[in-house]
Amino acid sequence: MTASNLAELDSAALSRLVAKDEIRDLAGRYALAVDDHDIDTVLSMFTEDGVFEVAGTELRGREQIRPFYVSSMDRYHTMLHTPEIHLVTIEDDSHASGIMTGHAELAVHDTLMMTAFRYRDRYVRRDGAWLFERRTVAFMYAVPFESMGSSFRTTKRIRWPQTRYTDADYPESAPTWNTYR
Repeated sequence: MTASNLAELDSAALSRLVAKDEIRDLAGRYALAVDDHDIDTVLSMFTEDGVFEVAGTELRGREQIRPFYVSSMDRYHTMLHTPEIHLVTIEDDSHASGIMTGHAELAVHDTLMMTAFRYRDRYVRRDGAWLFERRTVAFMYAVPFESMGSSFRTTKRIRWPQTRYTDADYPESAPTWNTYR
């Protein structure tokens, strides 16, 4: 391997690391903006035609995404989103994908909701900045704090206030869930 080839490899590796760091910052800024009820910042993190998917519903473009976040911000007086693991795959200079896990605490009236979630993301670089092209959220649980212990004995761990209990999105849906035996 020549010095020139090595320099090209080092430059490419550095570019991938910088891109991953910028994407992780995007996700961190998103969590802070949601918690701060900063709707304009949240929307600016999506492409104009970006997609946000929740509970099987796809919202396309900032005009469709806005009402979801406004409703969420109206409903949850206080929110605390905590990003955790964030795996990013750089596909090329302008495209990437990722999976991010996290937890959130959400205050609804007198109920403290606890959630564990995963985002599956597609990112695109536009005008020098990474943006969400697609963001899909799935929940392991969303339960009132006082129900944490009893909720884990069932798959019905989605328990938003004033809704019917529904099955969690994961981990039982994973193709490997019952294959470890």
